[in-house]
Amino acid sequence: MERIGRIYRSTLEKEFKKRLADTNSLFIVRYAGVKSSELTKLRNNLSQNNGKLFIAKNSLANRVLKEVDMKGLVDLLGGQTAFVFGYDDPIAICKIISAFIKEHKALEFQGGILEQKMVGQDELAYLASMPSVEELRAKFVSCIKAPITNLVFGLSALVKKPIYVLNAIKEKKEKEKQ
Repeated sequence: MERIGRIYRSTLEKEFKKRLADTNSLFIVRYAGVKSSELTKLRNNLSQNNGKLFIAKNSLANRVLKEVDMKGLVDLLGGQTAFVFGYDDPIAICKIISAFIKEHKALEFQGGILEQKMVGQDELAYLASMPSVEELRAKFVSCIKAPITNLVFGLSALVKKPIYVLNAIKEKKEKEKQ
């Protein structure tokens, strides 16, 4: 009969591997000194942007990262380590982590993987300063919309100009009659 501890560890390992397979961005943070209520706030903020905070023992994380060929992240493990998984917009996840680090100095960004590339603290700061996907979409749409809008206003002015001229002539003749 298998012990409950082994069952629990194997379940955690499977969950960790599943999240690693499904994610497009992974960030490692050190959370020593951060209260559990503050981590809950971080979890809530991340979940609103389709992100997850996962805490695992370093020995388990070390084993899993080596199995899934992410050995570069093994060097970042140490102390109380948490993993932030991003599933949609990695920029939004970076912004959340960066804002949380500014509020809670105890949280430290260690590194991560974004689109199969290692990222460090400098890259996180750069990514956090970038506009989100929604902001980029809005800017793109306004860039496409601007020439069309200007064309519509220009054409409507061409149509309205003769009408204004005719109205001015009409008003002038009415004043002359009086």
